[in-house]
Amino acid sequence: MCAPSPPPSPDYGAAAQAQGAANLEAARAQGRINNPNVIAPTGTQTVTWDGDTPTLTQTYSPQEQALYDQNSATRLALSKLGGTGAGALGEVIGKNLDLSGAPQAPGSAEAVRNSVINAMMSRSNKDLGDQEQNTRANLIAAGIPVTSEAFGKEMDRIDRARNDARSAAELAGGAEAQRQFGMGTDARKNAIAEILAQRQTPLNEITALMSGSQVSNPFSMPGYAQNTNVAAAPVFAGAQAQGAADMNAYNQQVAGNNAMMSGLFGLGSAAIGAPVGTFMKPSDRRLKSNIVHIGQHPSGLNWYEYDIFGQRQQGVMAQEAIHIRPDAVHMMDNGYYAVDYGRL
Repeated sequence: MCAPSPPPSPDYGAAAQAQGAANLEAARAQGRINNPNVIAPTGTQTVTWDGDTPTLTQTYSPQEQALYDQNSATRLALSKLGGTGAGALGEVIGKNLDLSGAPQAPGSAEAVRNSVINAMMSRSNKDLGDQEQNTRANLIAAGIPVTSEAFGKEMDRIDRARNDARSAAELAGGAEAQRQFGMGTDARKNAIAEILAQRQTPLNEITALMSGSQVSNPFSMPGYAQNTNVAAAPVFAGAQAQGAADMNAYNQQVAGNNAMMSGLFGLGSAAIGAPVGTFMKPSDRRLKSNIVHIGQHPSGLNWYEYDIFGQRQQGVMAQEAIHIRPDAVHMMDNGYYAVDYGRL
């Protein structure tokens, strides 16, 4: 019996090339699956292939083509109109921006504040002055000395009223100055914005005419898509799996062969240990390999050289000896023949 030969190693290089080819074919299939020809109410979409290069062609229906042509003509007319009006822009752009028509910027707020304070204090001073004269006259007429405490308290009261009037006038003056400054600033800003709008309006109109409005595409087609994945055949993984399976089968064969050889060695030893006067050993052709005929035994049987149980030995074939000396051939318990060379 011969030991099994190890399986050949998988050709991983060829498997990798085959995997690359499978990936390419999968990509080609994916492109074609994802891009069918489309027929819609607005027109058609067809995809043609030159090798791996796709060409996407969209064709409008007659009605949509007419609408598209009309929109294009309208845009062209607007563009020409804008070109005609562009000459008028020179008069606008060529002039410096004139802000003389806008109100002047508000002046100093301090002047407004002082004006309000002076106006309010003018009235307050007159009233308080009259009040002070009347109070003095009344106190003197009542016999209250000018140097007395009572006289001084009345004068202090009038002075406090005069200070309070001054504080109120300053607060009112500040608020009025802020209000007038804000109004003046807003008026100037609004006037400048109007001047700028008058200057920019013709520019915007010409720009709109020159660019034209955007014409929407009536097509509702998917376009070229690459969204469906087509898996390539797992060639390289298959080669790896096949190599592993072959090696596993080989290992099992080796293990089985080793077990059988171990058993045969034991059987051979038992046969050789037959009763005294015999020379029994396994000679079954099925146990031998690399058999070479090298001569004749004196009994007339062919004499061979062969491998058995891992050794190179010489002997006869039991299947031949059984026809000439059947008494020398015995069936062992394992079903193989042994020959008693002492009887040959």
